Amino acid sequence: MGTNGPRADEAGRIRALRRERTEALAGRGQAARAAGGGRAFLVCACGAERYGLPLAEVAQVLPARPCTRLPGAPPALLGLVALSGGIVSVLDLARALGRGGTPAEDGHLVVLRGTAVPVALAVDRVLGTARLDGEALRPGESSGEPSAVGLGLGSEAVSGYAPAGPGGTGAGDFALVDLPRLLRRYLP
Repeated sequence: MGTNGPRADEAGRIRALRRERTEALAGRGQAARAAGGGRAFLVCACGAERYGLPLAEVAQVLPARPCTRLPGAPPALLGLVALSGGIVSVLDLARALGRGGTPAEDGHLVVLRGTAVPVALAVDRVLGTARLDGEALRPGESSGEPSAVGLGLGSEAVSGYAPAGPGGTGAGDFALVDLPRLLRRYLP
C-alpha cells in the first residue's frame, strides 16, 4: 500500500479540486443572476434626448465618419460606410425614432450585432453604460413617474423608460430602444 497510497491521495486531491472548481464556476452564474439580474444598456444622446440600446446587441462604438448616400433612401438611412472590409448601413437613430435633427459630425457610430444586414446607428454621442436592476416603465404606464409616451417619446420602437433614481442608472433618464422593432422598417 506504500506505493499506491501517495498516488491515491494525489488522485483524491485532484478530484476534490475539480469538484470545488466546478461548484465555484456554477456558483458564479447564479451569483451574477442574483446580484445583477438587470439588463445593461449603452446610453446615447441624440440632441437633448437620451436612449438606451441593449448592450448585448452592440458590437462596437466608433467615431462618426462620412457616409455614401443612397438615392431614394428613407431620410433615416444616412448611407453606407466601409468598416473592417465590409459595407455597413448607417441609420440616424433620432430620425428612425421619428425625432428631428441631424447627427453631429463629431458623433459616434454604434455598430450592432446579430442583424441580417450589417447596421450602425448614428448618434450625437455615447454617454456610457447603465444597468437596470428593476423594471423600467412601459409606454403608457402610470406610476407617478412620466412614461415614454408622456414624455413625447412614444414610438413603436421605444419599449420603456428608465428614470434616474436611487436604484441609479448613473446616466440619467433615458428611453429604452427595442432594436428589432426599430430595424424592421429598414431591413429586408
